[in-house]
Amino acid sequence: MKHQLRYRIKTLSPIILPHISGDTNMVSTMDYIPGSVILGIFANKYVKENKLGSDAHKDSNFHSWFLNSNLCFTNAYLSKMDGAAVAEYYPVPFSINYLKTDENQIFDLIFKEIGKENDNEIEKENDNEIDKQTKYPGSYCYIENNNIRFASVNRSINFHNARKNRLKGRSDDGAIFNYESIDQNQEFTGRIIGTEKELKLFLEKFESEMKVRIGRSKSIQYGQAVLTLLSNEPEIFVSEIPSFQLEKVNSTFSLTLLSSTIIYDRNGFPSTSLIDLKSYLADNLKVNLKNIKIVKAFTKSEIVETFVSKWLLKKPSETAIKAGSCLLINVEGFDDNTKNSLLELLEIGIGERTGEGFGRFAINLQEPKEYSQPKTRKHNLVKPEKPDVEIPDTIRDLMKNVILNSYDTLIESRALSRCKGFCENKNSIPSNSLLGKLESMIKDSSNSEELVKKMDKLPGLTREKLEKCRDKNINLFNFINSRESGILEDLNPEADLKGAGTLIDLNLENDSELRFKMYSHYWLTFLASMRKEIKMRNEGGD
Repeated sequence: MKHQLRYRIKTLSPIILPHISGDTNMVSTMDYIPGSVILGIFANKYVKENKLGSDAHKDSNFHSWFLNSNLCFTNAYLSKMDGAAVAEYYPVPFSINYLKTDENQIFDLIFKEIGKENDNEIEKENDNEIDKQTKYPGSYCYIENNNIRFASVNRSINFHNARKNRLKGRSDDGAIFNYESIDQNQEFTGRIIGTEKELKLFLEKFESEMKVRIGRSKSIQYGQAVLTLLSNEPEIFVSEIPSFQLEKVNSTFSLTLLSSTIIYDRNGFPSTSLIDLKSYLADNLKVNLKNIKIVKAFTKSEIVETFVSKWLLKKPSETAIKAGSCLLINVEGFDDNTKNSLLELLEIGIGERTGEGFGRFAINLQEPKEYSQPKTRKHNLVKPEKPDVEIPDTIRDLMKNVILNSYDTLIESRALSRCKGFCENKNSIPSNSLLGKLESMIKDSSNSEELVKKMDKLPGLTREKLEKCRDKNINLFNFINSRESGILEDLNPEADLKGAGTLIDLNLENDSELRFKMYSHYWLTFLASMRKEIKMRNEGGD
């Protein structure tokens, strides 16, 4: 049985926790404190207090807590006062939507028409066909019984001069760059999970409250915070969700990811495939793969990377299933042994790097019920009026670059994710010369129809090689021949890129030249990823 120590971080100054974004002139920030940052805070403190220096790995406690993942440092998410108690918020499950015409009408689409789908396992990954009349609220939520509250982390954008020569202390050409930061005076709550013995020893080694510096530019005006251990002694861990009810866990349950989750496929590569996730669950629940059915799934993927300040280097980026992804799962032959295995998994997390807070999830956070929320949400907000002047050309150019870079990032993520399915059978990947020929055909085409015509003229043997390469739904030849189907759909998730584009007369739907540029970027990214797979195969990466 695992225990936990609860901790809280209060920001004393703005904090920058960089993450990948599409704007080269903007350093965007995460809106939570990653578990890897918390781990780094305590590891650095332990090394300094015990004067371990470069021999830290030889210390048994250091090795156990910070290297061997015997302790799990979860992400710290936004927490707020709710009456006399503190409410801990978590990423909103992707299946929760509200009506565009009435945001107080909230639906959980994972249970929509469940009676019709309960007997059939889904066939497509990320089959998230959401009613066009509903919208995902985003950010964070707190669910208790039938009540749901939404909240967002307060963030600001700060402008700085870009300095090529930092010794001058000023900008030579007037260039600027932007830092997005988490505002001060906000609180975030998380947990440290481990055995009771380990946590008792851990408490002895650290003060209950300490001032810390985290994130980028922490040597100047950013990064000041107070970290407080809220637990005086280890508490029994049940779930990160206070409303969790053990007695309600049965053969059909919802599984909601509370943090990004890294799953490796059979070849040791990060995978966002539901098939690989299902296989992982079968192994850890000790049940036959055929006995697990994913009835419904709402998932998204993202690229995660972390920075190790001690090395002054980033860890390699990995593709992960995004926090907020949720699944409805049925396990045939569910018994007490299965239930105990599920609860053990709830303690340690799913997948890789669980010590850094990856792979945290909740069971039955979502249930087949209707939600309500305080009617004051957004009602007190004053919508700013649009200035009655033309947008300056410099701002127009800046907005265009931000939007196009955001589209490029979305396209790249989509291409890399889809390519993995075609590369599962590495022996069927086309040769470098054939991939080079496809790249030339794409670069020499002016639209998708022209590319398809060139595809139809390929020799029979070349076509057979492309048809041999396939994912679980379609072969590569037919996928390229499907033109823009599925590639340029839904390029407006979470951020309102379409709305921003309308302000500067940039419309992706009506701009055929821009659409083909996005389409070409997708395929060039896709083929480059295949080349990388070939290189790894030739170097013995299997």
